[in-house]
Amino acid sequence: MLKAFIMPVVKIFLALSVFMLIGLAGDSFARDKNPCAKNPCMAKNPCAVKNTPIRKNPVKDSAKLKIMSEKLWTATALGKSGKSCNTCHPNGALLKKEPFPKYIVMADDILTMDQMINFCMTNPMKGKPLAWNSQEMTALAAYVSANSKESAEPMHPCGMKNPCNMKNPCGMKNPCGMKNPCGAANPCSMKNPCGRK
Repeated sequence: MLKAFIMPVVKIFLALSVFMLIGLAGDSFARDKNPCAKNPCMAKNPCAVKNTPIRKNPVKDSAKLKIMSEKLWTATALGKSGKSCNTCHPNGALLKKEPFPKYIVMADDILTMDQMINFCMTNPMKGKPLAWNSQEMTALAAYVSANSKESAEPMHPCGMKNPCNMKNPCGMKNPCGMKNPCGAANPCSMKNPCGRK
């Protein structure tokens, strides 16, 4: 009689033990998948620590960022050449909606958006590169993203009106034979700027 009573109790105990082991293994698996469950590099939970901000002046207002981006896009004070982003991309023209990093003909390199912005800052605009965490970089990147179009043609200075603040150099006789017709980076050194192969 005692044996008949003990056997079901032992079976229940064994079944509960198996369920507990499965539960502990599942809990361990969940902890491994959760980056905030443990941090191998610190004793403290990384999700409990205070984040280090990217910059001292955070951007929190999208409307203000839009206004800043439009002012910066037309600002010639960003460089020494008298050009702005708007000189080559009036109202965001010719910005192609294609994910970065991507190949930029003018740079002859694959660049991130920030690198592309700084390439333009230091070359056509003859300015200083923007800090990666600056509000200006965020604003210009926002402008590029907002104004890029699916059907935009790639940048081609000789197809634009007045690309170099003078009469279109590609309408002149042999603009590619001149020395630096645009007063900055020679557009004729680019691939096919004037209909050449």
